[in-house]
Amino acid sequence: MDRGIAEEIARAGGTSVSKLGLRFDRVVVRILDDLSRFTERAAPANRCVLVTISAPIRLPARTERVLEQEIDALLAGRLASTDQAADVHGNKVRLRLVDSPSKRPQRLIGFVHNPDIDATRLLDLAEQWLSPDL
Repeated sequence: MDRGIAEEIARAGGTSVSKLGLRFDRVVVRILDDLSRFTERAAPANRCVLVTISAPIRLPARTERVLEQEIDALLAGRLASTDQAADVHGNKVRLRLVDSPSKRPQRLIGFVHNPDIDATRLLDLAEQWLSPDL
């Protein structure tokens, strides 16, 4: 996800990117770009996958492969819930599948955050931002 969307989501939630503890280093940008491309191919137009990953990402390629498998399972309905939490190679990860209105065509919104940040809050802010009421 690009920083601009993160800033929009933070602003809509009455906070800032820095207060949310978001990270935008080279590894973070690459993983989120790769996951976004994967999700663009896999997700239907009216659905969006929200992802949070705690930093630092020590095994980026392996973490990315696991997340692609989890996203695929989430989109295929093979998971019991549309809200998942897991540990992936030492990183706390949360996934949530939500409806996405046509005015916000993102199929993936991802956050990499400091470990002390509440990932559920990030998911809630992103879901509110996607809401057609905004």
